[in-house]
Amino acid sequence: MLNYVEDCLTTYAEIVNGIHDAPKIGYKYIHGWQKSTLELYQGSVYMVGWDADGLPHVYKVNSSGPVKKTKSKHCYGFANGTGGKKVREYFESFNVEVQSSNELLETVTRALLYAALFDDRSGGYLCVFKVKQRGFDDLYHKSVLEALFDHYDALAGHLSKSFFFLFPKCDYKPTHDINVKVHKGFKRKFQKEYKDNVVIKQGRRFVIRLVHFYSIPDELYEQIRKQNLQHNVPREVQALPWVLIEQFGPVPILFCKPTQEVMRDLQDV
Repeated sequence: MLNYVEDCLTTYAEIVNGIHDAPKIGYKYIHGWQKSTLELYQGSVYMVGWDADGLPHVYKVNSSGPVKKTKSKHCYGFANGTGGKKVREYFESFNVEVQSSNELLETVTRALLYAALFDDRSGGYLCVFKVKQRGFDDLYHKSVLEALFDHYDALAGHLSKSFFFLFPKCDYKPTHDINVKVHKGFKRKFQKEYKDNVVIKQGRRFVIRLVHFYSIPDELYEQIRKQNLQHNVPREVQALPWVLIEQFGPVPILFCKPTQEVMRDLQDV
């Protein structure tokens, strides 16, 4: 969608007024996509920019149309999309206070990381930008898995009822339809124990998910554990504890407990 918007803003006059025109163009793209696919666009995009008078504006664009979110001549805080509820939950739970720009960057990064770990529309990447009137600075840009490794000590306590889940990328592409099927598969297998799952990295060979449970099914985990040497599993994950769930298909599906050591081994898979 953003490439489509950028292609439409081709003249200087349009770019000057771009912060007001871009949301309309974005909605036009969403409307066309819904019409051609007969599906509802479930995401949302926030567009931030300045007009010709130097005033800041924030627009939210989704299937309902563009909505202007700015209520004053100044933009405070930061805008967020589908993970907004989780970001607020992070700030309310941790009673966060910051004293410097470095602490602010760390706090914002951890808040977005927390949302990415638990919001089911997480795409596996975490980006933090500082938006300026004539551009932006890319402050932090990593996969959620890499970001979790960086901030493991701060967030590990929230993963006591979670497993890593590796799906071979050559067999299943990371599409919305596959996400729905995977969610239903977990529901069938673990029933009341299973909560939800999120994509935390789209690696070279594996899509890595974080699977959340209401309670850890340790007994079930041990019952269906098998030796992985009989399968075509990369060497860097052969020593990790894992589970083969036959119901999902004939290819290996690997479970790992989310320790920092495991994260280090999974960076290149």
